[in-house]
Amino acid sequence: MGTLALADIRDVVAWLKHIEGSVGSLYTRAAEACVQDEHFSTFLTQLAEDEKSHAQFMSMVLADLPPREKPLVVDIVLDQKTRDSVETSLKRFDDHLGGKSISKGQIVEYMARAEFSELNPVFLYIVSKFGGVSREAENIAAEIQAHLSHIREFIDALPQNLKPSLDVGMFPSVWEERFLVVDDHEALRELVASLLARRGKVETASGASEALEKVRQHFYNGIVSDIQMPRMDGIEFYRQGVAYDSRLKGRFLFYSADVSPEREAFLKKNDLRFLRKPFGLGELMDTMDQILRQ
Repeated sequence: MGTLALADIRDVVAWLKHIEGSVGSLYTRAAEACVQDEHFSTFLTQLAEDEKSHAQFMSMVLADLPPREKPLVVDIVLDQKTRDSVETSLKRFDDHLGGKSISKGQIVEYMARAEFSELNPVFLYIVSKFGGVSREAENIAAEIQAHLSHIREFIDALPQNLKPSLDVGMFPSVWEERFLVVDDHEALRELVASLLARRGKVETASGASEALEKVRQHFYNGIVSDIQMPRMDGIEFYRQGVAYDSRLKGRFLFYSADVSPEREAFLKKNDLRFLRKPFGLGELMDTMDQILRQ
């Protein structure tokens, strides 16, 4: 058995926070090293920003853990071999960035290896164990998953000579996309829910008030809502939801059989996606895919 480097779960989380910060710094330096390739540099800068959110997630986990005086049930320990494998990969990236030049292909290779190294079983364990502790933690776990998908899509589009030696299709998932369907008519609500179940977890609400409580408690990648509902309509649900969390703005998809000029103007002004009933099921899924890709 290897020497235990970090046995306390707080130390494991603190180490992961440090690793996320290190990866972010490397991406920032890599973006500066290839500033002449604007598209690639912008991509790397975005990855660096993502890493700040990942470090924030670990900070939230640390804040939620009880004081050291209180015993914790520790399911895992981080041995020296695992820690060295992660840190060595990042050290090589750092050393190469400190040299005279580094090619795009080399950066892509290091990027793939950095993502694989930080996605070791310890990292996945922490995300899985603490990803649902709060709505904000859920949001960050979803951002981590989007970060990985972004990298996969970018690498898939590269010419063969720039692709890394590692198969990025093997990146593990850290979050399953979650959807909310809001409609006072049960038949349509359940139909839409069954379609979205192909993309991830689905929750439903029979009214806007119930839906509003749900979005205050959990993060959703996409929200599908009827507009015409009793007591609180879909537009008011949107207003109150966005007032609670402005990041919900781009996640709504509305539908309705009829829309007043005032509601239509509101939808256009806020650049909200809308389907008029009757709508095609393929159209609904294509629109939701657009929301997920943004």
